[in-house]
Amino acid sequence: MPRPVRLYDYKQDKILLIAFMPGVSNSNNYAKVMTTAFDTYFAEGLSFIRGYDYSTMPSNLKVLVVAQNSEPELNDYLRRLDLDFDMVSDMNLDISNFFGINKWNSETDGSFVYIINRGNKITYASYNYKGEGEKLKSVQKELFTLYNIDENSFQPEFEYEPIMPGDEARDFDFEFLYTGPPKASLKLTESGRLSDYFGKKNVLIAFYPAAFSYSCAAEVTQFDTYAEEKMLQNVVDNRLTETSDLEILMVSVSNFQILYKWNHEMELNNIKLVNDNTGEISMKYSSYNSLGYNKRTIFLIDKNGRVSYIDWDYNLDDEDFALITEHLSSIN
Repeated sequence: MPRPVRLYDYKQDKILLIAFMPGVSNSNNYAKVMTTAFDTYFAEGLSFIRGYDYSTMPSNLKVLVVAQNSEPELNDYLRRLDLDFDMVSDMNLDISNFFGINKWNSETDGSFVYIINRGNKITYASYNYKGEGEKLKSVQKELFTLYNIDENSFQPEFEYEPIMPGDEARDFDFEFLYTGPPKASLKLTESGRLSDYFGKKNVLIAFYPAAFSYSCAAEVTQFDTYAEEKMLQNVVDNRLTETSDLEILMVSVSNFQILYKWNHEMELNNIKLVNDNTGEISMKYSSYNSLGYNKRTIFLIDKNGRVSYIDWDYNLDDEDFALITEHLSSIN
C-alpha cells in the first residue's frame, strides 16, 4: 500500500496540471483522447517545441490525472497507452472532494481540469472537459503564460476583411505532413502553395482547433475516408490513370512533432495535415481565434481559384457534411 502524499509535497514548487476524471474505461469515449493529448502536449512537452528547439521544454511541470478506478486498473491503463505522467486512484473521491467534486453521475461525465501555479494558486479551471481541441489549446495558452513563453503568433500588416463566396482565394505557402503510402524520398514535411492547384484541382481547406482532440479526430477521419472513397470510385469506373480532382488541406496550429505522432495513431493516408503555427493562414481566411487556435471552418476553392463555398461553423453531422459533398458534385 503506497504511503499517502500531501498534494503540496507532491507538487513541490512546480506548476501542476491536474485532471479529475470519472474513470478510464471503454464507456468513457473521450478518456483516451484526453489523456493522450495531455501526455503528448505537456508530459512529453511537444507543445513547447518550436521547430527542433527542445530548450523551451519546462522541467518543472507536473501532470496528474485522478480517476475513480482501482490502482491496478490505472497501472494497466498507463502501460497500455505508454503515458508518461502519474495517475492516482480516488475510489472514494477523497481527493476530489477537496476540489468540490462530490460525485460522478456516470463515466461519461466531463472532467474537471485545473492548473495550479508555483505559489499554489489555481489559475485555470474547466468543469466539463471532454477532449475538445478548444479547451486543450486554452490549457496550453495558460501554461505558456505561466512560463512566459511567446507563442510567436503572426502579426499581420493589416486587418483582413472577411472572405466571401465568389472572392478570389487568398494565396498562401504552406508546409504539410506527408500522410500517404511510404516512398523512397520521404521527408517529415513537404511544402506547397495553394495557387499550384488552380486550373487542376478543387481544394477543400478545413480549419480545426488542435490535434489530439475528440472532435478533430472525427473530422480528419471523416475527410480522409471521403477522399479514399473518391479514389476507389475512380477504380470502379476504370479511371485508373486519373488523379483525384480534390485536394484536402486540414489546417491547425499544432506543430509538426505533434502532428507526426497524431498521424501515426490515426493512420491517415489521403489528406494533408498543414501546420499553421503562426496563425497566418487562418487569419487570411478569418478563421483564427484570439485564444490561440483555429475556428472550425470549411472553405471550398474551385479550379478557377475562387471561393466557392464557406461553412463558418462546421458541425460534425451528416447535414453539414452532405452540403459540402453536394456542392463538390455540383462544381465538378
